[in-house]
Amino acid sequence: MNDTPRRPVLTVVIVSWNGRHLLDDCLAGVARQDLGRHRFDVVVLDNASTDGTVEHLARHHPDVRVLTAPYNTGFAGGAHRALAEVSTPYAVLLNNDAVPEPGFLSALLRAIEAPGAERVAAVTGKVLLRPRFRRLPPGAPAAEGDVVAPTGTYRPTPDGDVDLINSTGNEVTRSGYGRDRGWLQPDEGREPPAEVFAFCGAAVLLRAAALAEVGDFEPRLFLYYEDTDLSWRLRTAGWTIRYEPTAVVRHEHAASSDVRSALFRFHDDRNRLLVLTRNAPGRLAVRAALRYPVTVLHLTLRQGPAAAMTVTRLRALGSYLRLLPSAVRVRRAAGRSALVPRAQTATHLVAD
Repeated sequence: MNDTPRRPVLTVVIVSWNGRHLLDDCLAGVARQDLGRHRFDVVVLDNASTDGTVEHLARHHPDVRVLTAPYNTGFAGGAHRALAEVSTPYAVLLNNDAVPEPGFLSALLRAIEAPGAERVAAVTGKVLLRPRFRRLPPGAPAAEGDVVAPTGTYRPTPDGDVDLINSTGNEVTRSGYGRDRGWLQPDEGREPPAEVFAFCGAAVLLRAAALAEVGDFEPRLFLYYEDTDLSWRLRTAGWTIRYEPTAVVRHEHAASSDVRSALFRFHDDRNRLLVLTRNAPGRLAVRAALRYPVTVLHLTLRQGPAAAMTVTRLRALGSYLRLLPSAVRVRRAAGRSALVPRAQTATHLVAD
């Protein structure tokens, strides 16, 4: 009998910035995995937090490897730094505000190692909103904190009987906007197709061999659209991306960032234009870039500069223009080595 310990096959990577209050729940979910603990490592990349995260991890989670960045590098920069330290065949990215179900890791691993999955670069999990919800009767007024979805109004409650979907992977529309697939749909067992255009970075397994071929996250994106950018590059290189419905996490949406903030607006707007420039068919990329100033003007006239975040949007446009030459260089290099033409990849884009 061979008593040699089996080497870890995957590394769980958690990027965190001032997320001490989130990490205990996240790491408790990782500890409850039904995959043997010897099969995976856990790494937390701390983005220069000021809330005592590093000290807290050392005291309460000594089995977790902690990497530190000298300044806040965002999710993209943090994941880039952490993935450089991964030596296992697979890496699993997990948001610090997400709690995985016990079968999460084993489900991802089964999917990536299934027969015929040799060219699958990423397996994205099912991300459910946390907590659960109760559907309100039709016509009932919505209160603060309620979720108004196409199927009704839902109130968050720990004893609710409804799970709402955060993501089953990412989509890009034909006009160039990224979005979560399945957003706010009740999880009723009717699963979307396994093939998905892009993975959701909150809960995904990545194949190290695919990353070695195309690279990982672009650090300059900092936050938002970095998962769509990497997915697009993987597809252009001939890799595919799948969704695994049995790999479930519960995600406290925007607990680590505020989608109403100037931080969100700046990076979401700028990065959408950069990712399209780097990856999309030329007509779509140019149309999006030319339309953006018109959109900013329209919103400013309709809502006023403050509500429209005009200054933030103009900063986003200026940053995009400064990064445009490097994005064009990436685009040209990817075009020369592409195994799948951009026009063919664009057939996966969906209606607005």
